[in-house]
Amino acid sequence: MDERPTNDFRRIQTRADIVEIISSYVQLEHKGKNYFGVCPFHDDHSPSMSVSPDKQMYKCFVCNATGNVFTFVENFLGVSFLEAVKIVADRIGETFTVRESKEDVKNKKYYDIMNLATLLYQNNLRTAQGNEAREYLHERGLNDDIIKDFSIGLSLPIPDMLYKLLSSKNISKADMDALGLIGEGNNGTYDLFRNRIMFPLKSPTGKVNGYTARIYHGEDQAKYMNTRETVIFKKGENLYNYHLAAPAARQEKFIVVCEGNMDAIRIYSVGIKNVVATMGTVLTKEQIGLLKKLSVKVIIVMDNDAAGEIATMNCGQALMKENVDIGVVRLTGKKDPDEYILAYGVEAFRDNLRNPLSFPEFMEITLKKNKNLKNPTELTAYINDMIKFISESPDELLIDVTINKLAEEFHLDKDLLRSRVKNKELVTEVKVEESTPENTTKIEKNNNKFTKAFKTMLYYMMNDSDCMRMFLHYQLDLPKCKYRLVSNNLIYYFELNREIDFADYLTFTEDYPAVNEVVKEVIRDISISEFKPEEMESVILVLKEILDKEKIQELKKEISTELDVNRKKRLLEEIIEIKKGCVKNGRD
Repeated sequence: MDERPTNDFRRIQTRADIVEIISSYVQLEHKGKNYFGVCPFHDDHSPSMSVSPDKQMYKCFVCNATGNVFTFVENFLGVSFLEAVKIVADRIGETFTVRESKEDVKNKKYYDIMNLATLLYQNNLRTAQGNEAREYLHERGLNDDIIKDFSIGLSLPIPDMLYKLLSSKNISKADMDALGLIGEGNNGTYDLFRNRIMFPLKSPTGKVNGYTARIYHGEDQAKYMNTRETVIFKKGENLYNYHLAAPAARQEKFIVVCEGNMDAIRIYSVGIKNVVATMGTVLTKEQIGLLKKLSVKVIIVMDNDAAGEIATMNCGQALMKENVDIGVVRLTGKKDPDEYILAYGVEAFRDNLRNPLSFPEFMEITLKKNKNLKNPTELTAYINDMIKFISESPDELLIDVTINKLAEEFHLDKDLLRSRVKNKELVTEVKVEESTPENTTKIEKNNNKFTKAFKTMLYYMMNDSDCMRMFLHYQLDLPKCKYRLVSNNLIYYFELNREIDFADYLTFTEDYPAVNEVVKEVIRDISISEFKPEEMESVILVLKEILDKEKIQELKKEISTELDVNRKKRLLEEIIEIKKGCVKNGRD
């Protein structure tokens, strides 16, 4: 460890105002001699951390976290003690240099080269030649502040622009090649990245160690080009945006893990700065180590497709084995968080972050999906999937709760399940308990009532123009069936003639054999001598009641499997609107 004269630390600590420094990370309220705030080092919901300006110390009365301004910054930002001293010194205008580790000294020249390359790319984006790329970024919703925060730049179409710049600085080809910046061809040395928007990749301490490069003209080539593994860049040891996300995560007490860099940038751009991207990899041991270091909840938000679902399961299981607190958000309606935020807004996205599924809930819903649990073989497969899942968990409480739930839901022996989990053994075929038929309101179960009402309504419509107009007023969402053929045909006839003439309509249907057959069935089964609008309306309301109940059942079923909180709200609002209509029309 780097040795420093004690008086350096004392000088900086004496000059630093602990209240001012801590209040830049945590909101403090002045009470008496001290200041109080919510403690960032445990799951605190009321101010339990005291900061004393007299003693220049902080203390939490719940978790007993205590220390001075250096230890607060060290623990809050997850940096070394000397890095914390440097941060505090910089804040108060003091000079303090942290002696770099052997690894940093060894790689310093490489980081310096990457810094030069990044400055060139950033400058390119600010020139006239960068206008189109800047416009592209602005159209994607990235303003100049976001472009600056992420050090975004542009490689121009010039074949060897970067190579010539670095060569002029006496940087060797070997070093450029070691960083994946150049290639060799028939025409000599060339830049690997050309005519692309450059998104720098950074180490956990914020040093540029690679790039993701994106086309922006729509050229016929790979959309993205990434730095290969190099002397300083190991894909599995980095999380995109970690250096910016870490302090925000500690403050917010959770971190969002998404799939793509653009998703992370979009989420960050709308004010959610505690976000990282896996850069398309399954979480590695090193990446999990970075997340664990934060000591916060990890909320997984992967793409809304089958691959994203698998990635969520893989990431969640890797984190679960390390006892990390996990939440899961699955978005509906758009491919990824980037598109979702653009389509539905940041509040819809925040709603999901506020109400994530627990990882066990997500696994239960996912493993049940597309399985018929009334089939013994498929039920057995589901039980075995759950056994495999919880047998990997170090959480004894989760295992116990899940076993009790499976036993109660499927009438299984708890001891048998517990034994299978403990020994990681699968169960043989599970018997399916006989169950009583569900009391549903499906149209099939109302078939006689529904069919009679539908035929009666059609008979009214074929005989009376006012009844036809009443039908159009109610705008019923009729199910696909042979009777809807007639209603659609009647609408077409009415649009052509603006009046209903029964005999003329019968002649009209002769050109539509399928409709004509159903019309004959209606005439045969229904007989009405006098057409009263109020009776027509009561028939329509019977149909509407059946259709509304069926729609509510469908929506409830959709809600039960929907993982997107915002879409659940929209579905619930739809049910409420249907029920309001029922009350308005005197139905319950």
